Amino acid sequence: MGLRFNPPPGWPPAPEDFVPQPGWQPHPSWPPPPPGWRLWVDDQQIPAQAEVPWAAQPGTPPSPWQPAGPPPGYGTAGSSYGPAAEFGYPGSLGVPAAPTGLPAAPTGLPLRGKTSGWAIASFVLGLLCIVLLSVIFGIVALRRIKRLGQRGWGLAVAGLALSAAWVVVIVIVIVLAHLGNATRSPATGQITHSGNLNAFSLAVGDCFDNPPGATSLTSVTAIPCSQAHNAQIYAKFSLPGSILSYPGNTALTRTATNGCNARASILDKSKITSSMTIRLLIPLAQSWLDGQRTATCMIANPTSNVTSSLLNP
Repeated sequence: MGLRFNPPPGWPPAPEDFVPQPGWQPHPSWPPPPPGWRLWVDDQQIPAQAEVPWAAQPGTPPSPWQPAGPPPGYGTAGSSYGPAAEFGYPGSLGVPAAPTGLPAAPTGLPLRGKTSGWAIASFVLGLLCIVLLSVIFGIVALRRIKRLGQRGWGLAVAGLALSAAWVVVIVIVIVLAHLGNATRSPATGQITHSGNLNAFSLAVGDCFDNPPGATSLTSVTAIPCSQAHNAQIYAKFSLPGSILSYPGNTALTRTATNGCNARASILDKSKITSSMTIRLLIPLAQSWLDGQRTATCMIANPTSNVTSSLLNP
């Protein structure tokens, strides 16, 4: 809801969105406003008193829309009005002016300008989850709206709110994604909390559950070695071969088997049983081309009843 200029009875109707500028004065032929007359009213409010059609007085300019020069002798000493003052409403030939001695255009009027493009951009970017730009555009929009009197405050605030909501959602997703992951001790690097772990992230000494009958692994359930498990990594080493072509499963298996057997001395023979076997983790073709060049050696038990490390102290 805005405010509009409310001419007193006997004044001609004001142009739409008329805002007086410094130095403006009503034409001397126009009658003075009645006592208590409100020059600014809500634009939805019907004036309490019907406006009287304007009638030009003898000797006045033919059109109230043109600036008129002051009558002779107008502007006495001590008056705030001088000979250079503009009279009447602004016209096509006049310079817009505002009253001195009449209420100025009120500050804090409801915004009536065009909608801020920065606010629109902030809202759209907020919908698209482009958080950083949405926040920047929203802040710029709020500052410009306040300074220039534009519309769009609600859009800018909505863009900032959407950005904040996206940040909350992203944080929640990250937290939930990591809740099921295994954790390591920062000091020793050992698994301290059971959870999912990428197979290529297994380190020497890590204990885990090896899925029975699995021919390929992408992730495993890592477990502290003091808790029941059925497998443990005892060695890792790099595999030779071209980075541009996969050597083939047979060649890699042969190389990995020889390497794992040569490193089996790290196992504590007092804890190894006849049911345990040495198994290999080698990269498949896509993993090889993605940069995985490591063979992983593990000792596996048929059942998950091992509760200690199988490596030499």
